[in-house]
Amino acid sequence: MKKSLFNSIVYAAMCCSLITISCSKETPVNDKPVSQSTVDQANPKNESSGIVTPEDQLISFSAKNYEKNNSQNSKYGCPAHKNFVYTCAKKLGLSESRAIIMRDAAEMPDTYQSGLDNAYNQQWSHAYIVTSLFGSMQWLWGDADDDFNDNLNGYSGELESPEGYNGMDAGYYYALGNRDLGDWYVGYACHYITDVSFVLHTSFPGTDMALHHFDYEAWIDNNWTAGHNFSQVVSNVASSSYYTITDAKAGIRSAVRASNYTFSTNPKLAWDNYVSSGFPTGAGTGNSNCVYYTKKMIEEATKWTGSAIKYALNKYNKW
Repeated sequence: MKKSLFNSIVYAAMCCSLITISCSKETPVNDKPVSQSTVDQANPKNESSGIVTPEDQLISFSAKNYEKNNSQNSKYGCPAHKNFVYTCAKKLGLSESRAIIMRDAAEMPDTYQSGLDNAYNQQWSHAYIVTSLFGSMQWLWGDADDDFNDNLNGYSGELESPEGYNGMDAGYYYALGNRDLGDWYVGYACHYITDVSFVLHTSFPGTDMALHHFDYEAWIDNNWTAGHNFSQVVSNVASSSYYTITDAKAGIRSAVRASNYTFSTNPKLAWDNYVSSGFPTGAGTGNSNCVYYTKKMIEEATKWTGSAIKYALNKYNKW
């Protein structure tokens, strides 16, 4: 369980004063998930309007959501998540159809967050903020570790758990022999470990980071295939360099340490140079050090995303 609900509330109040940021039960074996009606639209800024799609429509709905985001160039359809997951899945030898299922699911948490139906917001679910306490990494705020674990493995012992989409998880569907829905949950879970591979989702947000969170993400998006072509970094990372994790929550914490402003050099220099570049958003902008150290973070995010796919398929023997 997270250390203190009181600390969470205090920290949330502090963050909200700066900016609103948008980035021994067991899993049931025999019970069918409760079917719920599909809602056509959900508003990522309205935390009470999330969607739970019936399981027999989940993959087709995600495919439509993917196409819709592409056609509308939606802010919530930014290229990074789908590119990380699809590329890692293909490099690990998965078929095109399996990689596409994971790819489409990886976009869903930004528009259809798994915890919205339980009143947990996106700020909480997509972050794992830590600080240094006597040189050790101390959790402050955020729940990305639970969302990652619970979408892969189900109930984890936390008060909020299970937080998998619609209360389900990859292991549940793999056990039923439904590989496609198991793969969908793997892709969905990957979103969280990719998120916490970036400094914005793991570091206490000073004023600059709070005010320019979206600017930095927009800069990465606008340079994904144009300008600095960050997508090529993902393609260049060999699958042999993907990390190996044996515990989902421990894996998240390792990714967090590697991306945190206080604990790691690359994310610190990436952010410091973004600030000194004047918070650019356009393609081809930003100083050379900002580009270099952002690429280093993207390399790490690729390795952690690949590690998540490896972990799930190894654990459930679904290669």
